[in-house]
Amino acid sequence: MASKNNKKNNKSTKKINTKKENYTGFIKSRNFIWTVIGTVIIVVIVLVAIFNPFFEPPASIHPDTYYKVSGGDLLSNGQSAVFFLSWIGCPIGATDSWAIYSAINSTSDIYSHVKLHTADPTDVYSNGTTGQPGLLFKGNFTFTTSGHKFTFYPLYMYNENMTGTVTNSKLNTSQLIPYGLNLINETYPARVAAMFYKYSNYTEYDHHLTTTVLITGPHGSYILNSYMYTPVSGGLLGSGTPSSGSWQPNTPEHVMSHLSESKSITDAAGTFSGYLSKVQ
Repeated sequence: MASKNNKKNNKSTKKINTKKENYTGFIKSRNFIWTVIGTVIIVVIVLVAIFNPFFEPPASIHPDTYYKVSGGDLLSNGQSAVFFLSWIGCPIGATDSWAIYSAINSTSDIYSHVKLHTADPTDVYSNGTTGQPGLLFKGNFTFTTSGHKFTFYPLYMYNENMTGTVTNSKLNTSQLIPYGLNLINETYPARVAAMFYKYSNYTEYDHHLTTTVLITGPHGSYILNSYMYTPVSGGLLGSGTPSSGSWQPNTPEHVMSHLSESKSITDAAGTFSGYLSKVQ
């Protein structure tokens, strides 16, 4: 009887041990699976951090400098665009227009989208009889650079001498900034307008909004306020002291015919093109 009982006990013990082994194996298997899943999650997080790091836009911007303001496109559709904000008689807009034209026209013929113009003769960089030579962009157009399509959106807020709208509806000095911001909001996509709003305190000068360029695409967005390059005496744009009454600008016809000869404009165009490449 004792022998039979021992056999039964041995069988029971084997069954229990087998169950324990199976259970332990199940636990180990589950632990292995969770370890693999955890490792994969960590790897994904690391890769995302490397290739798509958390981006925090600058709290403020300063003139004549490009700033990254978003890690993606502000159009929310994967498309790329350039938003050019200025006013008809702006000497900064006139100056920057040559660099923008030179950059874009090197890959896409946009001559039909511009017209020769001179900036306000009573503003800075003028001699009182004719203003800074420049170009006005006639309206929206598309262009391609490095096989990537962009849309260019120019917006002029004020007229030649900043006394009114582009259709010459009168504006008082106190109305210039509110009107400009409202026009931006009505014309540009919401997220683009919001970016101009965000930095408007840093793009104001003498009671008005100044020339600002915003480049946006799938890989980021950049903003630049004011000059892409500094007009120098004896350069392609003119000569004399760069102050009202002492600056002798050349004609826009002269600048257009000698555009490739200006190192300042060529360098600024190259920098602008570089940021177009960054956002693609």
